[in-house]
Amino acid sequence: MKLLAALLLAAQPTDAPPVPSALTPYLVDGEVPAGDYRWLRGRFPGATLAEVEAFRAADHFRGACELWSKAVVKTNLAALGAKVVVLDGFYAVPKRCQQFVQPGIGPDVSWPAFTTALDKDRPYALGVLRGVTLAEDQVLEKGSLADQLSTRTVGDQALRFGWVESGKREGATADYSPLERAIYDGIITRAVTARDQANTAWLAKIVTAQGWPKRSKVGQDAANAAWLLAQHADNDPAFQLKALRLMTPLVAQKEVDPQQVAMLTDRVELKLSGKQRYGTQWTCKAGKRMPQPLTQDEAATDRLRKAAGMDSIAQNAARMDEL
Repeated sequence: MKLLAALLLAAQPTDAPPVPSALTPYLVDGEVPAGDYRWLRGRFPGATLAEVEAFRAADHFRGACELWSKAVVKTNLAALGAKVVVLDGFYAVPKRCQQFVQPGIGPDVSWPAFTTALDKDRPYALGVLRGVTLAEDQVLEKGSLADQLSTRTVGDQALRFGWVESGKREGATADYSPLERAIYDGIITRAVTARDQANTAWLAKIVTAQGWPKRSKVGQDAANAAWLLAQHADNDPAFQLKALRLMTPLVAQKEVDPQQVAMLTDRVELKLSGKQRYGTQWTCKAGKRMPQPLTQDEAATDRLRKAAGMDSIAQNAARMDEL
């Protein structure tokens, strides 16, 4: 028993890496405020030695933070008997790491060009974030469990719509250059991650105390909301796996929608194996929309989809193209 305890202790990931002292001037209440990229100055020519040191510290911290995060994920999944094969591309790192993720800008961009684009972007992006926060303040943690589940999706969906719709209506909402779009997307996606993680932590406590929210207990809308929160809990694959194991037997009792189990199954299996069973998760390669890698051929996948009450992969692709 002592040997087993020692082995388990040795297998635990180390504590989260601390934010380097060189980055302290950029922190407010322990983290970088949304839309504040001053720490990025050291990436560009003309930076001071202190700015270069801060940028290098931020880049090193982000990498160390992501390695630590993945170690935690693998340990938590191993405790559930699951082996991780793939995480990259299917896993959302914690907001602690994401605060030092660089926007997707090219090496030819100058600091003056970056700050000019940021000054244009930031009011729009922060306006979206502020509006979502004000809306959430009116509804979160209020009412019954069903009410709280339903309102937990307010920020989840508002931030995603604020990101997607601005891109779909480029010019009508804001005429962004590629540089401006990259900065705007960086601010919004970081907020999406933070909201998802707060929702995951909240739902995990509810599920631990009360079990999975059933249709008969919370109603269809709240049950849908519970699934959506689990579907977007990509920073915590172990919780997604727990949720899936709780939801799956409830399908036979008509307490959970089989399509939702199928979609969460794919979300989990992509993290574990890099492949999906039902073909619900899609990507775009060389300008063509296609599902992420499948465990079986398309015909076999379509049979599974039909059993879960979904249309075929081809019909799904056509619908997405229309949207």
